Amino acid sequence: MAIPSDRDRISKQEHELNYVLKKYGKRQTEGNRGKLSDALDLFLKDDSYETYLRDDFYNYVDKVNALEELEDS
Repeated sequence: MAIPSDRDRISKQEHELNYVLKKYGKRQTEGNRGKLSDALDLFLKDDSYETYLRDDFYNYVDKVNALEELEDS
């Protein structure tokens, strides 16, 4: 298996969190970034995922409806 590039990985950098919020139609606020960061922590603790790449996180978000409580744009 090839080593994933940085663009395939998910991170807690502000611009990365803002990108995910925008993708899901959520406001790019400090509160939403904090809640998204918490969701990312839970994702990283979830043993049902073998890799922790961006696409895996998107699947996790959809599966558990992780962003439901965030403010919409």
